[in-house]
Amino acid sequence: MTAAGAESFRLLDAGAAERGRRFRLEIPSSSPLFEGHFPGHPILPGIAHLAFVEHVLGPISAVRSLKLRRPVFPGDALDLTIGDQGEDGWIRFELRRANEAVGSGAVLANPDQDSGEELQEPALKTVIGFPPIEALLPHAPPARMIRGILAASEESIVCAAEIPPLHPLTEGGQAPAFLGIEAAAQAAAVLEVLNRPRDAPGPRIGYLVGIREARFTAAVLPAGRPLRAAARLRGGAFPLSIYEITVGEPGRETVTGSISTFLTGS
Repeated sequence: MTAAGAESFRLLDAGAAERGRRFRLEIPSSSPLFEGHFPGHPILPGIAHLAFVEHVLGPISAVRSLKLRRPVFPGDALDLTIGDQGEDGWIRFELRRANEAVGSGAVLANPDQDSGEELQEPALKTVIGFPPIEALLPHAPPARMIRGILAASEESIVCAAEIPPLHPLTEGGQAPAFLGIEAAAQAAAVLEVLNRPRDAPGPRIGYLVGIREARFTAAVLPAGRPLRAAARLRGGAFPLSIYEITVGEPGRETVTGSISTFLTGS
């Protein structure tokens, strides 16, 4: 956990669990993880679930699945159970709030994963003519990662993104690679707004509710540097949508996978 993350949540070892270990997770009402996500409606970013797991296991190199069942709010106290590593290398985890499941998934952890070569994205020239990003996303800094639109069609979008140096999960100019999923999820949110009928403009709050088969070729991404974040609509039925996502230059993607999102009515 980063120095900033130490102020974001408290994770306490609660002892052995059946086929694993249990931790008590406290998320203070003042946690910076809620800042900008969303103004007036603070909700824990779903990607933070991976931050809790990474704090215990070390760098995550892949996410086979992540199901986000219920939103987490300021001041919530959760129980995190992390299972033993299976023969196939995957480690299952579950987050619960009292008697209800909040989220669960399976990850590959590689504490010795190389940070990889530093991303050298070419200059990303955004397209003029789209509304400003703040009119397309409900996120505010430091949660907002999209800086502009590079290309868009009815089914796909490519955005210029940047992980803010002040994001609470960054440290020393670097961010865990899984934050690239959040950048791509925000690109998907922009695509949804662009495709909305003219009589229903503007951003709506949406949740990341699932991740499948995500892979990271490096342990970290640079903060404060341009990134290419892309999302392609693959299916779903309103209010659920499924997107294929990538982060990085074509052929040199650092993050790949698919996500599911749920769109609220506000």
